Amino acid sequence: MSARSLRSDQASARARSLRSDRASARARSLRSDRALARARSLRSDRAGQSLGRYVVIELGRARSLRSDRAGRSLGRCVATEIWLELGRYVETERDDRSVAT
Repeated sequence: MSARSLRSDQASARARSLRSDRASARARSLRSDRALARARSLRSDRAGQSLGRYVVIELGRARSLRSDRAGRSLGRCVATEIWLELGRYVETERDDRSVAT
């Protein structure tokens, strides 16, 4: 194999790697942008609040620190604010009651 052929193979591999890295970064960015847009649209009255970095959307039952709320069903929910006193997220139910989890 000649030196020129080896250099061109290495350059091609490097170019492919850079293109795939850029495509992956672009895809990740689009996914996170869509998640934030979806979260904002679910609660238009709170659209101006900062959601932070993570959006929680889940189906299931609440696991609360308070036993009187341990079995309450949350359904589909979005973390919209932070309860600063406890340093925990507050999830808002469809009927606008909040449960600290």
